[in-house]
Amino acid sequence: MKSMKYILFLFCIGTALCGLCSCNDFLETNPSTSIADSEVFTTTAGAQAALNGSYYQMRAYNSGGANRQDDYGVPSIRLISDMCGEDIIAWGGWYVYNYNYWGETRADIYRSSQLWTFHYRLINNVNSIIAYIDPCDGSETEKRHIKGQALAMRGWAYFSLAQLFQQTYSIAPHMPGVPIYTEPTGESTEGKPRGTLENTYTQVLSDLKEAEQLLEDFDRGNNINHFDLSVVEGVLSEVYQVMNNWTESEKYAQKVLEKYPLTTNEQYLSGFHDDTTPSWIWGMRQTEEQNMSDYSLFAMWGNDTRKCFTFRAYFLADDFVALFDEDDIRYQYERWWDQIYASYKFRDNDDCRGSIVFMRSEEMLLNVAEALARQNKETEAKELLWQLQDMRNAPRSTSSGNELIEDILIERRKELYGEGYALFDILRNQKPLLRTGNHINYGGATTLPARSWRFVFQLPNSELKNNKALVDGIWPNGDQNPYDGIYTPQ
Repeated sequence: MKSMKYILFLFCIGTALCGLCSCNDFLETNPSTSIADSEVFTTTAGAQAALNGSYYQMRAYNSGGANRQDDYGVPSIRLISDMCGEDIIAWGGWYVYNYNYWGETRADIYRSSQLWTFHYRLINNVNSIIAYIDPCDGSETEKRHIKGQALAMRGWAYFSLAQLFQQTYSIAPHMPGVPIYTEPTGESTEGKPRGTLENTYTQVLSDLKEAEQLLEDFDRGNNINHFDLSVVEGVLSEVYQVMNNWTESEKYAQKVLEKYPLTTNEQYLSGFHDDTTPSWIWGMRQTEEQNMSDYSLFAMWGNDTRKCFTFRAYFLADDFVALFDEDDIRYQYERWWDQIYASYKFRDNDDCRGSIVFMRSEEMLLNVAEALARQNKETEAKELLWQLQDMRNAPRSTSSGNELIEDILIERRKELYGEGYALFDILRNQKPLLRTGNHINYGGATTLPARSWRFVFQLPNSELKNNKALVDGIWPNGDQNPYDGIYTPQ
């Protein structure tokens, strides 16, 4: 199983260099065989260094081994998701292949391998932390918090893999999931079978629920990239949402919503680059040493506000802009060249190192509203939806039934565009991709039916070749996902 061999184990090189290994320290990578596990995991300081290395990998260049400028871990995954939707036009830039669906989900294209390698490298690193933390010298509280974060990271990674490499859970629980590894792997490790998607989600929930208990009293300080209880609860709301378990999705989103205020209009209009914004639950702070440079999302958006290089590549589709009332404060657009809309939502800070948001309170509000509407609790759902619409000076939804649910999904698109939800919402809601209007002018007028296999990444060819537990061939005769066609739920 080549993708699970030669894993890089990330860790700090001494406290003199790393200064207690805070998340902002510069970390180096070393082969897993270059240092004995017993040397790293003698104390909680070593385990914390390994954990910080894993956090670093989540946002580092070449985190998926693709050696490309669009390979930056979590930020890249979220940009891929947005480019695969209907609302953004990629007029060039590194993600134009995703936007145009030019084979990016195929097994023989680098993207599949990049995503697979990123997640499994991360999983292997945190598996070592989980396996070796208990005997470490140090306080029980420290060990509990380190283990809880590692479990949260693993649960998130398997959830992310499940969304990228299979149809959505609610219609495909018995379809192939992804191989599950819960112990550190090495060159001699035998590959694991895919199991079922239900198996994958069982592991996701097991990890996140244990992390929930271990992180109950964990304080991450100002390290917004760290998993704390609120991030775990937010991810659990997302997981249950995909599973269509609406009572649990509502419960966990409500827990987070009670702790985080909504983004004020002033904050919304400030450029989405400040990780101290009170509504941000999870995100990534860019520093002088650790940043995406000219490949961050701020460099991609075409609005000519950035004080350094920009690709001027991302714009908005006219059909999406038409969803907004002009009095809506989110109507921050300018029509350029009488054909395309520039968005001013994302504007970099003066140092060109703006922070990137992964989760904020508005997503949790919309999760609760959707869960309530799907449980036929329309009055409560509308009250929450109106809270957001009133704040943004948008017209109130007066719909009921399925139309209310559609209104909530449209509000998600309007509020959260550019934050990484587009492809995942298409998948979980079994929506088609319907690009009309000015998409046609930029090569992206792609139309794909609901449950298209083009939305789902194939396993890398290298995985099928090297993992002897997998059967070569296209499902249902083998373990490979189809590339074309439509999935019909059994």
